[in-house]
Amino acid sequence: MTKILFPRLALASAVSLLMATPALAETLRLGTVVSAPHPWIDAAEAFKTEVEEATDNRITVQIFPGGQLGNDQTMVDEIRIGTTDMIIGGVMNVSPYVPDFEIFSLNYLFEDMDEFRVATAPDSAVFSYFDDAMKDAGVGLKLLSLTGGGTRNLSSNTGPVTEPSDLDGVKMRVTGSRLDAEMWQTVGALTTSLPWTEIYTGLQTGVVGAFESTISGYFSSRLYEVAPYHAKTEHQIMMSHISISENRFNRFSEDDQAIILEAARHAGEYGTEKGVEYDAEFIQQFEDLGVTVTEVDKQAFIDQMVPLHDEFAEERGLTDLLDTIRNL
Repeated sequence: MTKILFPRLALASAVSLLMATPALAETLRLGTVVSAPHPWIDAAEAFKTEVEEATDNRITVQIFPGGQLGNDQTMVDEIRIGTTDMIIGGVMNVSPYVPDFEIFSLNYLFEDMDEFRVATAPDSAVFSYFDDAMKDAGVGLKLLSLTGGGTRNLSSNTGPVTEPSDLDGVKMRVTGSRLDAEMWQTVGALTTSLPWTEIYTGLQTGVVGAFESTISGYFSSRLYEVAPYHAKTEHQIMMSHISISENRFNRFSEDDQAIILEAARHAGEYGTEKGVEYDAEFIQQFEDLGVTVTEVDKQAFIDQMVPLHDEFAEERGLTDLLDTIRNL
């Protein structure tokens, strides 16, 4: 009898122990190329707090700022192969896989922040379009949220910029977007693509003499040390994304997926508002940091760049999307 009952008792004990043991926490690795203070960091922290509280720490979030997991392209590649889980960054880092994201390289696309907020809302036609586009691309990422990052201005170490002709012949860093390059070539800049993490040394060594970025990015990465001229071109409101590995997301229960989605959407809204807050706060500190801030002839930039909008949209079959954005 003992030989028969012992295995049964052992099995029952093991089952009881298993049922009494809490599920092991799962950790999401979230990377971004920027350092605090920056709205992407604030969005990441908000996402982390909400997910961990909603799951009683069954799901934890580990944030890797400052390019610790590599530049944007490296992180996208690592998410695709499963070594990293999430990213918060500019949409241009996924444009090689989802080319339609390049539409956000169009300078002076949004009239104001209210229009931008409508476009990035989770129930907007714009979000729905890019959610589907990322799925259809088969890139292995799922779009959780569109978010901001603040206003993008132009900075340089070649002298003050007040009008388009000041950029004629200037070597300028751009993202990997072809359209981004064309926008600035229109005003005479000589463009070259560099990862965000290489801009500082690129300016130090003369590889580039100008770049454009959010006010927060310029401040938090201390780029004013090597580019002390900051022009208020206000040519873009930064379009950013919070995305997760599709395979990783699909392994969660439906309840946990809903928690992750809701937290990401709240984080996206929060990141947009922090971008507005930082823009106003940081630019007031530039003079004390030795930065020369210049107003620009914005209409002159608009007159040279906006005519590219329709041309690009027609070329890429994105006229309907452009019209949707214009009619927001």
